[in-house]
Amino acid sequence: MIKLTSFDETLATLAQTPSMPGLGAALAHCAQSIEYSLTGFPTQRGFLVRKFFGPRMLRKCLQKGELTHDLKAPIPGAPEIPPALATDEGMTRLRAAIASFRAHQGILAPHFAFGEVTRQDYERLHSMHIADHLRSFP
Repeated sequence: MIKLTSFDETLATLAQTPSMPGLGAALAHCAQSIEYSLTGFPTQRGFLVRKFFGPRMLRKCLQKGELTHDLKAPIPGAPEIPPALATDEGMTRLRAAIASFRAHQGILAPHFAFGEVTRQDYERLHSMHIADHLRSFP
């Protein structure tokens, strides 16, 4: 079982991940999430979700060190990612998103469901998100 809680662990795992059908789109989806944590998500869940339910779910995920979610669900309001996107294209976009996150000095955007997230928790959350997607590939 793949468990990732940092970008260092994530990048090391990605360096050993072979190309597989569908992986490029999954990695680009994960990159979108990181990019939106810097620029703002296209849409937000309702107030109660972001202020009450989301933060509880986030704490639970962080305590467990694992995130599970609907792997086919796009980020609400995000442009569609071509399902046949090449693995190297998805990998390149994800590595660039991680580099941008690391270089970012400004305020991070609220998560569309979890609300306000600290830099440290966002890194863990993004890493767990990537791990959840990687677990779906043999």
